[in-house]
Amino acid sequence: MSYGLTPASPQTLISAQTATTASGILFLRGRCERVTVVVEGTGTTSSGVVTIEEAYYDLDAGQPVYAGTWGPIATVNATDVSGGKQLVTHVAGSFWAVRCRVSTTIGGGGTVTVVAWGN
Repeated sequence: MSYGLTPASPQTLISAQTATTASGILFLRGRCERVTVVVEGTGTTSSGVVTIEEAYYDLDAGQPVYAGTWGPIATVNATDVSGGKQLVTHVAGSFWAVRCRVSTTIGGGGTVTVVAWGN
């Protein structure tokens, strides 16, 4: 199997969020060897957590997006990206669908943005 960049450019999954919410989905279909997730803070982020998650569902067979509990891959503490910092997480493995979730509300008045890509 040939691995490549899927999709062809980084995808914004969360844009300037503070509340607990699930992101858009990076649909990789197992075509990558790694996923890279960038969490960037804006302003002061004194508390909160972003969880990187994965799930499987077969869109080609007409299955809807998986509605159950997605499996955690990694977490990022919002305090680590306070003041405009970025935290880049590289995860090795083959992933079908990846999303990020503000799993604990972002405190301090700032927000987080999450961008991801497969490689």
